[in-house]
Amino acid sequence: MAAKITLQVLKKEKVTDKVFFVTFRPVSPPIISFRAGQNMMLMIAPGVNRTMSIASPPSASDILMVHDVSPMGPGSQWTVGLTVGDQATIVAPTGGVLSFLDTPKRKVMVATGTGIAPFHSMILDALEKKNETPMVLYWGQRYEHDIYWRDEFDAIAGAHPVFSWKQILSRPTPAWQGLTGHVTEHVLHLERDLAQSEFYVCGNKAMTEEVRARLIERHVPKEQIKTELFY
Repeated sequence: MAAKITLQVLKKEKVTDKVFFVTFRPVSPPIISFRAGQNMMLMIAPGVNRTMSIASPPSASDILMVHDVSPMGPGSQWTVGLTVGDQATIVAPTGGVLSFLDTPKRKVMVATGTGIAPFHSMILDALEKKNETPMVLYWGQRYEHDIYWRDEFDAIAGAHPVFSWKQILSRPTPAWQGLTGHVTEHVLHLERDLAQSEFYVCGNKAMTEEVRARLIERHVPKEQIKTELFY
């Protein structure tokens, strides 16, 4: 059940030109319980709230990690001004539409930008629970300098055969040797058994709507497609 929680900033890290990681410590209460894939509502100021996906796994109940991106709206400006020791108030957990269904079907995660946040939590949680259901992540970004977590996902894939992932860039430099274009096309081209898979999609509105529509065209049942907007 969602509750009002006081947090304290433990760490703030700028990982790209625009993306920040913020790690909080729950103060009151000192432990938070949530399902992988759930969100929190950050209470920035009276009448100004911001929903953010929790990127840390539920097992780390004494910390809470989130992403923020800096388009310089009220939420981003708040994050930029944070310092270690600052306090914040949230309502959590909220949402949870992206949480994995308890089925043996292949889990296909599709993200753009910071829409990766809930999937980071979900992947770690599934592996900690020794879930043997295959998981694959398709992560679309624009440029090489937008990339982060590459080493972590590579290490996870190397250690756990049930997990694989693809990094796709839409506007890379000529030096880029990985996949290019839009993430939707790679999902449809590389996934061979669409109807026997579940799709978890998080990112900008255009991508989430396109993936959903294209999957339905290919007879994927609607109940096997879960989407959430994240900017």
